[in-house]
Amino acid sequence: MLAIIVGCDNGRISIKEGKLYFCNEKVGEFTPCTQTGVRFEDAVERIDDNILKVTRTFTAEENIDSVRLTFDFCHAYKCQQVIIPSVCYNGNHWGRGKEPKGFKTNDVWHTYSYRRTPIPGATYSEGEKFAVAVWSKKPASEDNAFSCSIMPDSTCTTHSLIIPEEERPFTYVDKNKYGSEYTKKMSMNKGDKRDIQAYIFVADKGTRKSPLTLFLDKAWAFAEKDYPNIITTDKVWEYGVKYAKEHLWAEEDDYKGFSIGLVPDGEAGWKQRPFIKYEIGWCGQNASFINTLLVDYLKTGNEESRDKALAALDTWTAPQTQYENGFYVAHYDNILDKRQNIVSDACNLGTAAYNFFETAELLEKSNLPERIARVKEIALGICNFVKADQQPSGVYGKGWNNAGECLYRDGTVGAFMIPPMLVAYKITGNNDYLQSAQKAYEYYYTEFSKNGYTTAGALDTWCIDKESSMPLLRSSLNLFDITGDSVYIENAVQTSYYLSTWLWHYKADYGNDTDMMRYDYNTFGATSVSVQHHHLDVYALFWVGEWLRLAELTGNSAWREKALAIWTNGCQLISDGTLEINGRVRPTGGQNEAFFNCRWGFGGAPGKSRINDWLVAWPGAFRLEVLRKLTDWSVLDAVNTMNNK
Repeated sequence: MLAIIVGCDNGRISIKEGKLYFCNEKVGEFTPCTQTGVRFEDAVERIDDNILKVTRTFTAEENIDSVRLTFDFCHAYKCQQVIIPSVCYNGNHWGRGKEPKGFKTNDVWHTYSYRRTPIPGATYSEGEKFAVAVWSKKPASEDNAFSCSIMPDSTCTTHSLIIPEEERPFTYVDKNKYGSEYTKKMSMNKGDKRDIQAYIFVADKGTRKSPLTLFLDKAWAFAEKDYPNIITTDKVWEYGVKYAKEHLWAEEDDYKGFSIGLVPDGEAGWKQRPFIKYEIGWCGQNASFINTLLVDYLKTGNEESRDKALAALDTWTAPQTQYENGFYVAHYDNILDKRQNIVSDACNLGTAAYNFFETAELLEKSNLPERIARVKEIALGICNFVKADQQPSGVYGKGWNNAGECLYRDGTVGAFMIPPMLVAYKITGNNDYLQSAQKAYEYYYTEFSKNGYTTAGALDTWCIDKESSMPLLRSSLNLFDITGDSVYIENAVQTSYYLSTWLWHYKADYGNDTDMMRYDYNTFGATSVSVQHHHLDVYALFWVGEWLRLAELTGNSAWREKALAIWTNGCQLISDGTLEINGRVRPTGGQNEAFFNCRWGFGGAPGKSRINDWLVAWPGAFRLEVLRKLTDWSVLDAVNTMNNK
């Protein structure tokens, strides 16, 4: 191995004879590539006090039919925290899911395409003394696609970048489903050269700022902030309202409200999904759509918006929706079909209560007072039910059966009830709500701080995920507003850094024959769902407002940049009524739920679409919720000029 040192003096990070030092203390060392017939040399450049850029150049000394080239860095400590962001958090051992567990199977280390990671090929480890991260730039072309791996053992944690792209010993292709391993073949002729560029981050764990947050700050600073150009906020509002009123609106027996979404009708059109159709929150978002149409009435005077909002509100506040003890039926299918098997979960209940408190305010502004008492009764009833069920530890329930009996409490999902508890305190002055919320917050935030992740907010999974941390972010800011205690701002920041481990920092490239390239879909600003669901969605729209506010509270413009990345990503491929994808013209305002950024959903089979045909309700609801809570939309529209600066 030949190491060429460029500008590496006696600063904090340095390299000597293939070993890496931080403040003259050894952190680890480069590991030689073992590919027969290939020699390599490393050119090392110090970027700043914490980061080295290493370019490993491989030269073939003979003709080789198939090569596997690696850049490995051995972090020379047993590590307590080992992460591949969005893919693996300390081995993914929490939960009932069957996603990849641990770091190897049948003695073969797990390798993942860079496309599964939000920072290209990123791996991260923390030992007793130092933290280390390794990542690379986005490949310049499809031919340069690469993979990553992290390999912890009792004395060392090895970070690896690999070309050509591979996933071994399996490919995780769908929820709890596996395909065979995937490897691209790459040959080299004598004299051919290939290289791997690696960034190596090192930080002392004794620094003022946690090393993970410092790494994420630097990774964001390195990111190519490729904001896509999108439609204006006025159009987002117009299309979203139209989609809700004209395509999601449903009437069935005594139900009037919004469908959970559209699916292909078997021909060339669309139909409302015929099962588990009507939901107050999560995917269905009836409570949020009610508020949006009331705001649309206030903005425009559109009586159809008012009338449909009130009709849906009457459905969801009817006597049969709530029991005497305050338990609320979150799925109207239970009422229509006399079903007993659809769980009412804390995510849905928290969404219902939180939105209904807002509904009461909007009814008053709309001079529609006759429903206010019932709406508040429903919202406070939900809070009272969950508060009465709260455990001495502070934990809330996660899900209840249709009889109102708690089925399970594990996971962070109960935290969705904290924001409405805080609103209940604000409007009633009853300190019991505040005490309940603070006790729950302490439980869930302490659990998050201890584990480094949150769990089971994506209600079709049971694993480490991103969705469950959003209520901690919102609760932190709400508690700051109530108490003035700046510790809650710091907690909001720490939660946001965790959310950043799910945020795509780059626009991934795909072959010209893929939908991603055909429709110019940009992964920058998207978020992966969970360690059990490896695909991208626009759920992060839910906290755009929180990150804009966090930027103001902290003076850190990165949170504004990230909020705008999320907004622009989430506003891509909203149909104007003419958009055709997968052979179907999408109705105005329609947008699919999932983008398959890796081999998810089809195992890479030819002819499959990376853009699915599930035009679910929640993305539009979240966009409209962002807009109705922002007083100045210009901050979002201004992003269209950022790429030109």
